[in-house]
Amino acid sequence: MSDRASGVRARADLIGGIAWIAFGVAILAGALAMDRLERFGATLHTAPGLVPGLLGIAIALLGTLLAVRALRQGAVGELAAPWSPSPEGRRALRRSGVALLLSLVYTLGLLGHAPFSVATASFVFAFIMVFDVSDTPRTLARRAMIAAITAVATTAAVALVFERIFLVRLP
Repeated sequence: MSDRASGVRARADLIGGIAWIAFGVAILAGALAMDRLERFGATLHTAPGLVPGLLGIAIALLGTLLAVRALRQGAVGELAAPWSPSPEGRRALRRSGVALLLSLVYTLGLLGHAPFSVATASFVFAFIMVFDVSDTPRTLARRAMIAAITAVATTAAVALVFERIFLVRLP
């Protein structure tokens, strides 16, 4: 790998590490803010925020390891260098942006404002329609049919698992 490619990777790892640290800390903060249900006799080990808090700590620690590794590889010097993604990189960035947009529409726009089944099925359907890159050519109608069946099956499976097994009421 060239020095330039190594430096670009180190810079990307540093930025990614910082983002993971922030994400992990945000999860931990949300977990600490959750009701501990002490009035119902819940202990520390049964508090609702325990698992998310531990996951937030793990994500932040792994982000820290990634950032430290990037700093050891000289990422700081690369931060000032201009960056221009390759054509594959631009496509990946565009796809990541679309995935983020769809996820935000689902979580911020649909959940809580539409029935869970409608919101989830719509999200899964849209995601499949946007990102279906199968090797076999399909007509739009066939893609839509497969996406609709998958969306309904996914929604039913998620509802079944969360409501019947985990006993969590869905919005």
